[in-house]
Amino acid sequence: MGPLLQLTGANDLTTGFSGGPVVDEVTGLVIGMVTSITSPDSHLKGLGIAYCTPMEVLRRARPQLNESQVRPYQGLEPFTEEQAEWFHGRDAAVESVLAALGGQQRLLLVLGPSGAGKSSLVQAGVLPALAAGRLPGSDRWLPLVARPGTDIDAELQRAGLPGAEADGLCAAAERRLSREPDHDRLLVILDQFEELLTQQSPEAHSSPGDRCAAATEQFLALCDRTLSVTVMLVMRDDFYSRLAALAPKLLAAAGLGIVNVPATLSVPELQAIITEPVLRAGARIEDGLPERIITDVLAAAPDQQAPVTLLPPLELALSQMWERRTDGWLTHQAYQRIGGVIGGLATWCNTALDQLPVDQRPTARRILTALVRPADEAHAIPATRQQVLLDRLRDLARAPAAETAQADAVFDDVLAALTRHRIITTGSTPQPGGAAGEPAAELIHDALIRDWSDLRTWVAQDRRFQVWLHRAAEQAARHDDSGRPDDLLSGTALAEGAEWARQRPLPADVEMFLSASQQHQQAAARRTRRINTVLASMLVLALIATGAALWQRQEAVTAQHQAQSRELASQSTTLLKTNPDLASLLAVQAYQTHPTKEATASIYAAAALPLKLRLAGHTGTVKSLAFSPDGRALVSADDHARVRVRDVATGRTRATFTGQTRGVASVTISPDGRTVASGGEDGTVRVWDVVSGKLRATFTGPAQDVLSVALSPDGRTLATRSYDETVRVWDVAAGKTRTTFTEHTDSVMSVAFSPDGRTLATGSLDETVRVWDAATGKTRTTFTEHTSSVGPVVFSPDGRTVASAEDGTVRVWDAATGKTRTTLTGHTGSVESVAFSPDGRTLASSDDDARVRVWDVAAGKPRATLTGHTSGVEPVAFSPDGRTLATGDRSGTVRLWDVATGKPRATLTGHTGSVGPVAFSPDGRTLASGDRSGTVRLRDAATGKTRTTLTGHSSYVESVAFSPDGRTVTTSDDKAVRVWDVATGKTRMIRPTGDVLRKVLSADGRTGVSLSLKNVVRVWEVATGKTLASLPRHNHSAVAISPDGRTVASAGRSQSHHITSEDRTVRVWDVATGKTRATLTGPSGHTHGVKSLAFSPDGRSVAVGDREGMVRVWDVATGKTRATLTGRNYVVTSLAFSPDGHTLATGSDDGTVRVWDVATGKTRATLTGRNYVVTSLAFSPDGHTLATGHEDETMRLWDVALPGPPEAIRRVCRAVHRDLTRNERSEYLQDQSPRRVCAPAT
Repeated sequence: MGPLLQLTGANDLTTGFSGGPVVDEVTGLVIGMVTSITSPDSHLKGLGIAYCTPMEVLRRARPQLNESQVRPYQGLEPFTEEQAEWFHGRDAAVESVLAALGGQQRLLLVLGPSGAGKSSLVQAGVLPALAAGRLPGSDRWLPLVARPGTDIDAELQRAGLPGAEADGLCAAAERRLSREPDHDRLLVILDQFEELLTQQSPEAHSSPGDRCAAATEQFLALCDRTLSVTVMLVMRDDFYSRLAALAPKLLAAAGLGIVNVPATLSVPELQAIITEPVLRAGARIEDGLPERIITDVLAAAPDQQAPVTLLPPLELALSQMWERRTDGWLTHQAYQRIGGVIGGLATWCNTALDQLPVDQRPTARRILTALVRPADEAHAIPATRQQVLLDRLRDLARAPAAETAQADAVFDDVLAALTRHRIITTGSTPQPGGAAGEPAAELIHDALIRDWSDLRTWVAQDRRFQVWLHRAAEQAARHDDSGRPDDLLSGTALAEGAEWARQRPLPADVEMFLSASQQHQQAAARRTRRINTVLASMLVLALIATGAALWQRQEAVTAQHQAQSRELASQSTTLLKTNPDLASLLAVQAYQTHPTKEATASIYAAAALPLKLRLAGHTGTVKSLAFSPDGRALVSADDHARVRVRDVATGRTRATFTGQTRGVASVTISPDGRTVASGGEDGTVRVWDVVSGKLRATFTGPAQDVLSVALSPDGRTLATRSYDETVRVWDVAAGKTRTTFTEHTDSVMSVAFSPDGRTLATGSLDETVRVWDAATGKTRTTFTEHTSSVGPVVFSPDGRTVASAEDGTVRVWDAATGKTRTTLTGHTGSVESVAFSPDGRTLASSDDDARVRVWDVAAGKPRATLTGHTSGVEPVAFSPDGRTLATGDRSGTVRLWDVATGKPRATLTGHTGSVGPVAFSPDGRTLASGDRSGTVRLRDAATGKTRTTLTGHSSYVESVAFSPDGRTVTTSDDKAVRVWDVATGKTRMIRPTGDVLRKVLSADGRTGVSLSLKNVVRVWEVATGKTLASLPRHNHSAVAISPDGRTVASAGRSQSHHITSEDRTVRVWDVATGKTRATLTGPSGHTHGVKSLAFSPDGRSVAVGDREGMVRVWDVATGKTRATLTGRNYVVTSLAFSPDGHTLATGSDDGTVRVWDVATGKTRATLTGRNYVVTSLAFSPDGHTLATGHEDETMRLWDVALPGPPEAIRRVCRAVHRDLTRNERSEYLQDQSPRRVCAPAT
């Protein structure tokens, strides 16, 4: 039968062991079968000797004894859950995914480069680990794995979610969990998620963007529901930017749940990948071969770090070596023959093609290129494999002019060969209802595109055809849907298609579409020729008639749009105070319908609202808010036990914390911004790490609810309050109670630390506020003036003041004495929250009537009332810089308000008398101002610091003007004009003018206008003192000169309390001739004395302000009113045009400055400071800064960079952060376009 093997030391073998297997103890392999044992001779020789038949001999006799077809290496195919025993060397990557799953993240995004083994990692690494209970309770999870394909709902239905197509994912998931009582959580895994961003087949007419948006909404709804569902998306990392563009909400929802597959493989990981599978299969590997393979892998890497993308060629090389094993050994010789790791893939693929007959290789090439979707550089989409129906692939692979039967036979042979060599794989596409679909093929791995150079070359050569084919197929799908001729091919695309049809076969559907397009083009050409014959004779008449009709139609359309625009603008104005969000959206729609004057005014008014950003996302009442110390993040908590950390600038969610079993009543953030503490109604306080999103500590408080928490400024101490009349103080590091305060006689409603952390204030239902020593727990002060239950309580930033609220009243107390400083009244509902600004000068309070009030603490008066919330407002919080106020309401909405609007950028002091005229130098770097004491100050306009003080005037400085080059400044009082050197501060010239009532200089300081005691106006040249013109007497009350010095305006003043028609006129004079150019008067003129005048920069308009708060802007040439600006009934003391003349600033004797849009006559901004008369105004040359002089010896600098309509629309849309609802659209837009009012945020 063959040679036998002699076994020694076989003492234990006796009769009956024949036929037993002989096992190699090193490898675990069966090496033979026991055949016989020897009997000892008379000399006891042969004792313990046996013989066995080797396996090689047995295999020849029984071929069925050949080695079993185990596959410990999978080549380019992914490992499945059933092949987990062969999956090794990826422990670190598996742990990173498990850690993310264990962090209670509802949506995970697993990213890695093509070839990183992501599918294998999840299916053969993560899923077995979960089934083994590696995470608490994960052995009861129900995993569902699918690929998006061309119909994600159908794929998920096939994977195990019945009804996903008809009822949606949420309903299907809920139904599946209810039917699986043995499973606690559903884990939905979408592998190769990038398919959703690229694939589009003739059967799926929606674009990748539409499909991605629809899938995003379903996944977000699935994750936001209370269902126990986790969604894991597995995707190539080079599609990250594409995902960010198409589904930013999805990325935001993933937040901290983004897991990056490690980019490199360590030597121990490579060792495990190479050796563990072969040893578990019972085979062996020659000495030094693993080290040789690892050396080759590292040598192929740029920095001796093995990139994870080398996994496909490594697995392929190991798979080929396994197929070439010799008697259970993986050998150096086999490794040499396959070309090593790097050459293995190309060698394997090229060998498969070389085995084909020469005449079949072009067919193989056409099959392979058809299975690659070409790169889209415009959208940064790399080349990827794609699934193609076999019938379509057969058409694309057919050789030109080949007979169908012969071509089909060649296609079948090539397809079988490529499938046998595992270069491509075949399957079926999903159909509605989960039915089996049509057969299709695809490349087995994207690594073929990256690492097989021949395929890359073929794809590049075939790219132009494939790009045209994809576009034609998409257009054919659209035409099938619409049936419109406009969706047929035309122009270059049609000509290009005709050329391709002559060169190569096309898929049947594309060929029919191309034919229909050609027929339509030919029919259109015939119609065109017939029509042209008729039109030639009627061209002139047709052009005239068409032109007139188009003009009339355009006029009618324009008139209609203007009417709609004005109506929407009117509705916006009406709703501005009661529903500012809707008013803002209507203002945007009004301007987009037609930019009428009314629409422009409404969009400016909407942009001027204090709302900065509206944040949705909470599903319950927002209970608490807190800014990070740098003001860049906002923490919010709701009564549905969810805490969100959001970016203040973008509104995007950075992290979401869940853990409390009931609502979160209060949240606070540590001074270093790294820790968030949340107090829940379940009686626990949880401390979270903001960066990692992990839970750091849990404190269990009283049995009753924890209603709020407060963290001390140093972050070491935590105070909690409950319904059980106690306040507990905790040690954060130890998690233990330090002190319990028990002197309240009813439930504690609020708790707050003082800025130094030594004092604690509490408000209670027992109608008292107590201030405690935080260390000892003893009461320092008790406030007893409240007459009902005390709600919120807060310390001022300096710790000297406490604010507390009851019902609709806020009381401000002295923390040391317990005496009331101010009582703030005006709320119509119960006050829910109070907060001091960082400087302690402002207090914000909210009520359950959906209003927020901002108070001046010193004056005890309201500064602003913020409207827009649609339900009761609970928490309020100031940002660290005091410029932003956050508020949250019971509908789950958080709003960020700009509370710095209308406040000065800087207040400048130093003058010793009422500030008079102000002026900027031509370069905007220097600011000059004069005062009643006769002093002129030159300041750095950026810093406000005084550079030079000019003294010499003996009385009130009336006028200041810079020379065009900015080197000199001219000033005047009632007796003289002085010209100063700006650099040195020295006087260059003094020109006496005699006693005058008033003196004004032109903008360049070259011309002066003076009003004498006898009411004579003289215009003179500053340099020479030469009189240029003398104007007739007019009882002048005000004079102004145009910027070029050629025109003077003067206003009449009353001699008594009764104003006559003469007294309310304004005359405009030509300096050169001394004659009147225009008289501005009439029934529409000023009925009260004129107080101030100002020319526009181009001298074509003059603004006139009177003593009753009215300002009119007149056209100098025609004497007609351009705009009428009406405000409060205060004297208009000063006027100034912006450099472009589009904006007018007015100052009044109540200290208010208003900035107006001249075209619309509407207020753009209202600037309020202290109640001192505004004596002067001046815009900077760039129009972004307004300087104001005041009677209280101060100057103020204001930011007045007002947006134009496009920027105003962007601000409004960003702030409102929503579109019109269906009901709002139905009520206000009716027949107008259904497009979004605001474009979606990116």
